[in-house]
Amino acid sequence: MNTTFDVIIIGGGIAGSSTAIRLAQLFNSAAATWRKILVIDERTTNTEMFKVGESLPGEAKHILKSLGVFEAVNNDAMQGKHNFCYGNSSAWGSDELHDTNTIFNAYGNGFHLNRSLFDETLVKTAESHHDRFITIIRDSVTKSLLEKNGDGEKYWKISISSNELPIHGNILIDASGRRCFIRKCLPDLKRSSFDKLLAFACLFEIDTSQPPDSDHNTLVESCAFGWWYTSLLPNKQRIVVFHTDDDLVKHINKKRKIRQVEEFCEFIKETTTHITKCISEHAYHPVGKRIMCMPANSESLSQFASYENRWIAIGDSAASFDPLSSQGMLTALYSAKLGAEAIFFQYFNGKKTNNKEVTVQPLEIFQQYIENTFRKYKSEKSFFYNKEQRWNNEVFWKRRHEDHIEK
Repeated sequence: MNTTFDVIIIGGGIAGSSTAIRLAQLFNSAAATWRKILVIDERTTNTEMFKVGESLPGEAKHILKSLGVFEAVNNDAMQGKHNFCYGNSSAWGSDELHDTNTIFNAYGNGFHLNRSLFDETLVKTAESHHDRFITIIRDSVTKSLLEKNGDGEKYWKISISSNELPIHGNILIDASGRRCFIRKCLPDLKRSSFDKLLAFACLFEIDTSQPPDSDHNTLVESCAFGWWYTSLLPNKQRIVVFHTDDDLVKHINKKRKIRQVEEFCEFIKETTTHITKCISEHAYHPVGKRIMCMPANSESLSQFASYENRWIAIGDSAASFDPLSSQGMLTALYSAKLGAEAIFFQYFNGKKTNNKEVTVQPLEIFQQYIENTFRKYKSEKSFFYNKEQRWNNEVFWKRRHEDHIEK
């Protein structure tokens, strides 16, 4: 395997694969056919394995088209491998359901994705259409160092478990998600967490003797301890997810041990009306014997890119979002596109963008974009949490309302 690359991308999920595709498009348009991109993908490739994080709004369509994957995703949805999403139904601030329909959205319907299949579609697009630029390996990084060559220029030296020789890269792109690979390389880099939100997820299957479930809306419902959502997935499955703060789980577990499937199902009945009705109407039953638990808190790096140290962070590695915002995948796609363009125009387009004559550097523009996106997100998140006033004395909601007052 070649051991020298122009760009090394850590992470082969949505952000990593999309960045690789966009960079390859830019290299191709510049006839820079000698440029090489390495994607180090540490994920499994089992498309049957369930993965939480399935909602993609209609706003993502034009990015999917620009990456050359929209037709494949839409065709998969037409064949039932993904589901279309036609809106939201929410019991938030009152017991009544309020609907919003994508027919009134300029971008139209969204998707409830089979995430593993969607991720693999991006990987296959990178492999099949841009193979002269992109090399994808499924391996794990064992060591990473920022070093200088004989001319004093910095570069990244990456060691992987399957190769004795280290890999050299001029630019490092961190698309590793919440684990934020770049922090291990640069100890002075800070990552701030703004809350303690956790997500507990259970997958359900419909009883085949029951009529099919045709509700393609995302259903959101708040309760005293946090909030729930459920989405219809392909293969007659439905995901139900509960969100609460990490330190409140111990209090909830005194009544219901929500990491146990049977107790989780009882907790749904005790704290929801509309989700309980949805589950019972179609005689859904849980799949598997465990409840998945994952972080869902808001996080952000103190810095998202460095010209001097030749790195950039995209997707969840740069900033992570509360699932209430439905911004995670959309922002990952946007930051991948803009991050790839920033890297290209900063380092590879032949112009001297690192001199004082240029007022704003491409990496600075990217930095400002992530900062502005996260600032706007925090304001909107605070606004929507404040719309729920029924449980003002409960710790979960007190924290969100205090956050709103501070803003």
